[in-house]
Amino acid sequence: FSIYFGWSAVVQTSFGLTVAFDWNSIGSVSVPSTYMAAVCGLCGNYNSKTGDDLMLRGTNFSSSSPDNFGESWKVADVPGCVNACSGNCSTCEAAHRQIYASADYCGLILDPNGPFTECQALLDPSLFFENCVYDVCAYLGRKDILCQAISAYMSACQDIGARVYPWRTADFCGVQCPPHSHYDVCGPGCPATCYGLGLPLSCQRPCKESCVCDQGFILSGDDCVPFSQCGCLYNAQYYSQGQVFYPGSLCQTECRCMENGQVVCRNFSCGPYESCVVVNGVRQCQPVGNAVCQASGDPHYLSFDGFRYDFQGGCRYMLSQSCGLQGTSLVPFSVEVENERWPNSYVKVSVSKQVSLAVFGYTFVLRRSTAQILVNGLLTNLPWSLNDTKVRIYKEGTNYVMMTDFGLRVTYDLWYYVTVTVPSSYLNRTCGLCGNYDGNPRNDLVLPSGNTTTDVNLFGKAWKVLIPGVDCVDFDSGPDADCNPKLRAIFEAPTYCGLISDPSGPFAACHAVIDPSGYLQNCVFDVCVSGGSSTVACHGVAAYASKCQTAGVVIKKWRTDSFCPLSCPQFMHYELCADTAAATCPGLTDIIQYSSRCAEGCTCDIGYLFNGLSCVPYEDCGCMRDGRMFKPNEVVYLGQCQQRCVCDPVKGLICESPYICPNGTQCGVRAGILGCFLIGEKFPVTRSCIAVLQVCKPIQSLANPCQYMRCGRNEICRVSAGQAMCVPAYSATCWARGDPHYFTFDGFYYDFQGTCTYTLSQTCGPLNGLEPFSVTESNDNRGSTSYSYVREVEVKVYGITITIQKYQWGQVTVQKLYLPLMLLDHRVQVQQVGSYAVVQTDFGLQLKYDWNSDVNLQLPGQYYQHVCGLCGNFNGNQSDELIGPGGVQQATVIQWASSWRTNASEPGCRDTCDSNCPVCSSDQQKLYNSDAYCGVLSTSDLFKPCSSKVDPAVFQKTCVYDLCLSNGNHRMLCDALQSYASMCRMADVVLLGWREKFNCPMRCQPNSHYEGCATSFNTTCPTPQQQPNRTGVCVEACVCDPGFLLSGSTCVPAAQCGCYYEGHYYQLGQGFWADKYQCRWCVCDPGLSVVICHYAPCLPDGAVVDGPTRATCEAFGDPHYRTFDGLAFDFQGTSVYQLVALCSNRTYLVPFNVTVQNENRGRSAVSFTRAVTVSVFGVVITITREYPRQVLVSMLLMELPLEMQNMLVIHHGGNAAVLETSFGLRVTFDWISTLRVTLPNSYSGAVCGLCGNFNGSTQDDMAMPGGSLAPNAWVLGQSWQVGGTPDSSSGPPPTQNCTAAQMEEAKRLCSIISDPAGPFRACHRVVAPGPYENDCVFDTCQYPGLQSVLCDAVAAYLYYCIIYAVLLFSTAQFCPPHSNYSLCVPGCVQTCASVSWSCSRSCAEGCQCEPGYVFSGQACVPLADCGCFYGGRYYRKDQVFYSDLRCQVKCRCGENGAVSCQKVSCGPSETCGLVNGVLGCRPRGNGVCTATGDPHYTSFDGRVFDFQGVCVYTLAAVAVINFILSFSFPLCQVNSEVINLPAVLNSGRILLTAVGLSVNLRTDFGLQVFHSFGRVVVQVPSNYNNSMCGLCGNYNGDPSDDFLLPGGNRTTDVDAFGQAWFSPQWH
Repeated sequence: FSIYFGWSAVVQTSFGLTVAFDWNSIGSVSVPSTYMAAVCGLCGNYNSKTGDDLMLRGTNFSSSSPDNFGESWKVADVPGCVNACSGNCSTCEAAHRQIYASADYCGLILDPNGPFTECQALLDPSLFFENCVYDVCAYLGRKDILCQAISAYMSACQDIGARVYPWRTADFCGVQCPPHSHYDVCGPGCPATCYGLGLPLSCQRPCKESCVCDQGFILSGDDCVPFSQCGCLYNAQYYSQGQVFYPGSLCQTECRCMENGQVVCRNFSCGPYESCVVVNGVRQCQPVGNAVCQASGDPHYLSFDGFRYDFQGGCRYMLSQSCGLQGTSLVPFSVEVENERWPNSYVKVSVSKQVSLAVFGYTFVLRRSTAQILVNGLLTNLPWSLNDTKVRIYKEGTNYVMMTDFGLRVTYDLWYYVTVTVPSSYLNRTCGLCGNYDGNPRNDLVLPSGNTTTDVNLFGKAWKVLIPGVDCVDFDSGPDADCNPKLRAIFEAPTYCGLISDPSGPFAACHAVIDPSGYLQNCVFDVCVSGGSSTVACHGVAAYASKCQTAGVVIKKWRTDSFCPLSCPQFMHYELCADTAAATCPGLTDIIQYSSRCAEGCTCDIGYLFNGLSCVPYEDCGCMRDGRMFKPNEVVYLGQCQQRCVCDPVKGLICESPYICPNGTQCGVRAGILGCFLIGEKFPVTRSCIAVLQVCKPIQSLANPCQYMRCGRNEICRVSAGQAMCVPAYSATCWARGDPHYFTFDGFYYDFQGTCTYTLSQTCGPLNGLEPFSVTESNDNRGSTSYSYVREVEVKVYGITITIQKYQWGQVTVQKLYLPLMLLDHRVQVQQVGSYAVVQTDFGLQLKYDWNSDVNLQLPGQYYQHVCGLCGNFNGNQSDELIGPGGVQQATVIQWASSWRTNASEPGCRDTCDSNCPVCSSDQQKLYNSDAYCGVLSTSDLFKPCSSKVDPAVFQKTCVYDLCLSNGNHRMLCDALQSYASMCRMADVVLLGWREKFNCPMRCQPNSHYEGCATSFNTTCPTPQQQPNRTGVCVEACVCDPGFLLSGSTCVPAAQCGCYYEGHYYQLGQGFWADKYQCRWCVCDPGLSVVICHYAPCLPDGAVVDGPTRATCEAFGDPHYRTFDGLAFDFQGTSVYQLVALCSNRTYLVPFNVTVQNENRGRSAVSFTRAVTVSVFGVVITITREYPRQVLVSMLLMELPLEMQNMLVIHHGGNAAVLETSFGLRVTFDWISTLRVTLPNSYSGAVCGLCGNFNGSTQDDMAMPGGSLAPNAWVLGQSWQVGGTPDSSSGPPPTQNCTAAQMEEAKRLCSIISDPAGPFRACHRVVAPGPYENDCVFDTCQYPGLQSVLCDAVAAYLYYCIIYAVLLFSTAQFCPPHSNYSLCVPGCVQTCASVSWSCSRSCAEGCQCEPGYVFSGQACVPLADCGCFYGGRYYRKDQVFYSDLRCQVKCRCGENGAVSCQKVSCGPSETCGLVNGVLGCRPRGNGVCTATGDPHYTSFDGRVFDFQGVCVYTLAAVAVINFILSFSFPLCQVNSEVINLPAVLNSGRILLTAVGLSVNLRTDFGLQVFHSFGRVVVQVPSNYNNSMCGLCGNYNGDPSDDFLLPGGNRTTDVDAFGQAWFSPQWH
């Protein structure tokens, strides 16, 4: 027989065998002495000898290994079982052992003064102590393991009759006893049971600690019940009251235990497709099989009978229900599914939103992305059970399971995949979308009427479940959901859905069991309609994985760090075969039962327990009561609020009963929560089931929900959707703008010019439930160190960080995400409103930043006295703002503001101006306060409508300050007026007309126009996300022109819209890393408008499998080459060569090509780099000596910096052009001879050219295009020739050996590089000088006396010294006006252009503008003279340009950086074309005049003559251009001033460059003059026809009248003609 003995079940036989188990971890076996030396197994042989206890099974040999001994006695395998520890077996470190051996842990067992003191003499505690330390250490200190280990000693002590004193406390190993029972350290050894009442049993057992029934209660099975509720004895077996059982082996009799111990039986037989079997120890009728229906993704349906179809209804439908149960004992049920339109989809498809099960009078609802379940409308934690096993709801792997005791099983992954499993007993007794389950798939489309149809859409709509007051749409399956064949081919690859059917993939073993074709088809379709979503692909693959595992197939690991990684909560990790039942919180094992089949998912880390949803420490397990799980400290109401309970993790659920709702409140349900809510006077009645026992009562709804609502401080009640809500009573605004000037929440105004990162505002002190946040700002100088501007704003909230940087319009970091953004289920929204980025949270925080200089932060009243930072403490008192982080009052604003620096050691920043801080004189203040400037804020009628709501005084003060420091910069005035107008709009006052009045046009980009009161936001490219709220006042904005949509920050035609991927928008061609390991590169494909991802072979830590991490190739000087892998060689070819290009089929890499064009410079023995061309993203960028400080983009000449759709940027880096791409390519060229290319690690081994293959080895860097190695550098170079030039060399250059004297001189000059006492000495330990010195000697020797060659060679070494931050020395450098040379120019130099590329570059040698000036293209200008940044290009102020390639739109860069455009057309004798890289209306031809040799002249009209005059003559003129070319190359004179080449004159209209040993002059109107030794060429455009004079003639097409004298007369005398054009002003 078996009995209870304390917490254990005891089985005792008549011959003395006793077996006990506590249903947890403690088991014991006792045998009488008659069995001495007659037993075997893990308990030994019972022969009084310990030496032979480890006897191997079937042998007479004793093992020295417990593992081998244990394995020999294995009698069966169970899934997941292991014989011994494998891998990194844990050992207990000494420090941990010391902790776990202490009296706070296992040491309690040994404590001589502890609760076991009387037992220690009777039972040696040492073994129990060691076991305890071992177990607790193995489980990282888990308290439940500790309690079990101590309980084992406790149980052993009580078994031998030893007295044990109380050792459990409320805080240490406390016990939660079932209802109607209590803990007793020495409870009866044989407790009274209902069974014992009918079968008296003598008991001599000692007492045991246990839960003892309260007075008046007795054990009935596991429960303590009143005596009147005892069950029945039938055939010597006990049954609980109400229990149904089948006493016969064939289930031919069904019996029920009634009241008073009565058993009522009736004849019975199992139904069709059922058999009488014992399951889990209970005999009952069980189905002989089952069938599964599933709905996944789109959704795609697979009926019970295997019929596949798609139905995109967006309503609620009957998925399956029982039908025709009359005359059966089957339980009725229904399963409904509610669909909604697929998020992030443009086509009419839907996905499951929620799944509900109705059975046993209960309704259970699982909702997408909600980890709780609704039970009859009440939100309930998981797991949950009804009457132990009648219904169990729990999480299994990635699925949530609803399971009944009759075999119905419903699963939902809360996003994509739904299954319904019905037992075979329901064969031909179901209906709904899952079909009729009759074994025939051809008749599954049965309508509710019983008729069949072949129309899937009609069938689906027929099973729609109507919901009163809810509208929905039944989407028909149509052609708009078809998948492009190109996309289908991509998504069928193993990198997407193709993994499902890959014959060598992880699911290969499942293909013979579960046909993968349908799952592959569904997956591809879903990925297609979701815009290429990898997440959807993962769900599709996971659906097949789940089906395989449910079928018992062992699959291989298919998730990786870069492909479908499964993110697990804290204290959990992913396993292909997760077993959450192995370590659950107390009380959950009956619900979360061990499953024989695998299910992938998250399982607990060692030391933590599963609470039904996540893993927690033992002390955070919560409480289990009546099948419900309550979280620690959770407050709940039970019944009809007749009990108010709190979950104490130690004591269990503590209830106040009976409980009565306070006056003015009534029991009700709101948002799924049962509680006492405030009531009104009138109570329209609605019905709601509010009790766990399905007692439906009228619940009163409120006529005036706010009438009795009690809100917190600084809150008021508002009614929304019929619900009372507490909202902020008011809000406060802090702003920083301009210089910057600050205005705190409490109205304190101050100026602070720090350029570091500061805390603008953050939560401080006790928050009392408020959501914590922080807002920081970073400032920088713009043109002057006297003032600073906001350059970056960072918001941290809900564990995420949102960064908005200056000039990065339409986007936020990280990964440059475009707006709008909806984050964390809309708890945080980021969108563009007018010209501002706006961050809003669900608790009322709002931050606005105009991507330039204006920041506004608004907080709700709940944060009153709970914030600190530069915005003050928000307590209504202006006088106490200057309080630092430590709560200490600061003496000055600068000290206070500096105290809020986030990083005290932030490099390169300061908190105040260094010296000679500027002040505004009284005259300046008077001027800028006048109506011609800032005074208009208080005097102009345009601003007066707002003055009563927003005081203009502070804004006028900041305006005057800014204009004072910027010398009246008109842009500053416009920014100040805009800030005031923006603040007025926040106060619901719209100011119009001020921009036109004060010449402050808004800086709109191409294809957009200004609207002062736009009625709506810009229409963005097609987005599935909800558009921003259109309510409130109108906005001032640049609105896209008709036919254009906003793509990021650019208005584009609809056909050029980008891609939505995982809820984020990307522009066409934009690439990004989609995983944290940077192993999955994704691109918004321009041809397909879908994001396509490619996988790279990466290690778990994110490094690429083989090769170095990053490398640079360089070509400089002669040129000398150094490959990515470090091979150095010289090559003097003068053609066009492939320097480096992608030469791999790795589809995840962006293709590119870098070519280099070399030229001779006076000597044929050596060559130098003339131009570098980069082909990438479909554009060709050329950086050439002919156009210094400018670049050619697809032959168009452009100023720097410039950017292209967030894919690449080109800017100045010291004296070099720097090209950077989004995928990590970096190319620098100094317009002279030094070229460098840097590549990221992902291109290792994937490139080719003169730079080598970047594989970490120099051995194969001489590889030619075919793969063979070149014998020498000349052959290598020629093999990579990809183009020619007019002076291309066809053979090796002639050798020109230096004389000994030249060589010595070159060595002397170049020794500056390696001189141990020279300026580079600090660099020698970082960069070896030898190779650079050798190159210098070679180049300098070839060009004796040419200092520029020496300087370039030395500068090549200097570059790497600067890269390694070794600052060396200063030297002379020619810089443009208003700039100075610096060895270390900031890498992020200030320019007029507003490039959005994030800058984080080191310094470089170059020119730096003087304070008050910034770079405007190639020149340094005051801020007031800055031009326009338009369409990714920079234009100088007043520059006229054409914005289209047909010269039909002519634009001008005007005031305030705004561009104005008008439609034009070229003249009849003109054509639209490029001249010297400049687009414009050009004459259809040109004239050329030359003077060579003796000299010999050829006029524009072709007349040839000789004239040997030795003075200065007018060669050709309309108006004399005052410049003289000098033969002391490379210098020339401009207005008698000697300048260095290259040079830019007249704001870029005249360009002087050196080409080889020649000089070239170009103008913006088409004139070109080329001068070399003994040769001059003049070229003029055809519109100068008949308008020329001088030695080149009159250019009228008639060579006979070219000898035209200055007075207009003609001559035939060459000498007279020549002398007539003598220019005396140059003598």
